[in-house]
Amino acid sequence: MMTDFSIKSIFKKYKWKISFTFLLLVLENVAKVLQPLVLGIAINDLINGKNDGLWLFCILYLIAFIIGTIRRYYDTRAYTSIYTNVASDIAKIQNEKEVEVSAIAARSALVKELVDFFEHDVTQAFTSTISVVGALVMLALFDWWIFGGCLVVIIIIILIYIFSTKRIYNYNIGLNDELEHRINVLEAREQTGIFNHFKKIARWLVKMSDLETVNFSIIEIVLFVLAIYALYASASAINATAGEIFSVLTYVLEFSGGVFMLPIIFQQVIRLREISSRLKTI
Repeated sequence: MMTDFSIKSIFKKYKWKISFTFLLLVLENVAKVLQPLVLGIAINDLINGKNDGLWLFCILYLIAFIIGTIRRYYDTRAYTSIYTNVASDIAKIQNEKEVEVSAIAARSALVKELVDFFEHDVTQAFTSTISVVGALVMLALFDWWIFGGCLVVIIIIILIYIFSTKRIYNYNIGLNDELEHRINVLEAREQTGIFNHFKKIARWLVKMSDLETVNFSIIEIVLFVLAIYALYASASAINATAGEIFSVLTYVLEFSGGVFMLPIIFQQVIRLREISSRLKTI
C-alpha cells in the first residue's frame, strides 16, 4: 500500500504502465512530426505528375493512426486502474487516522487530478514538446532566421511564466484550502455560509483566469507576429517551391500550437505541486 502520494511516487510505483503509454505516444508523435515534410514532398511530386510522395504520406498517416488508436485503448485501462488503487489507499489511511470525511472526500478528488496529470497533461506535454522540438529541427533545415524567431518566442514565454509562478501557486493554495472545507460547509446547512463558500471559490477561479488571460494574450500576439514573419520569409526565399512554403508554414503553426499548450501544462504542474504537498500531510 502506498504511503507517499506525490507525482514522483505514483510514477515510481506504476512506472512500467506509464512508461509504455509514453513510448506509444512518442512513436505516434514522431510520425505526425514527419507528416508536413512528407506532405510538402507529395505536393511537389503531384505538381510534377508523380504519386510517390502521396503514397508515402498515406503510409505515414496510417502508421500514426494505428499507434494512436492502440494508445488510447491502453491509456484508459491503465490510468483507471492506477486511480482505483491510489484513491483506495488514501481513503484507507485517512479512515485509520479518523480524518474528517470532508478532508477525505476532497483529497480523494485531488488524487484524481494527479492521475489525470499522467493521462492527460503529461500526454499533452509530450505531444507539445515533440511538436515544438520536431518543428524547430525541421525549420532549422529550411530557414535559420525563422528558427531564430522561434527561439525568441520560447524565451519570451519562459520569462512570462517565471514572473507568474508564485502567484499561480498562491492562488491554488487558496482554492484548495476552500475546497477541503466544502463538505463541512454543506453539512452545516447554513445558507449564508454556503453562499460565501462558493463565492470564495469563484473569487480564486477568477483570479487564476485573469492571470491566465493576460499571459495568453501576450503569447498569442507574439505567435501572430512569428507567423506573419515566417510567411514573408518563406515566400521571399530564392527558388522556394510550393511544397517547401507549405511545409515551413505548417511547421510554424505546429510550433505555435505546441508552445501555446506548454504554458497550460506548466500551470497544471504548479497546481499539482501544491496538491502533492497537501497530500504529504496524510
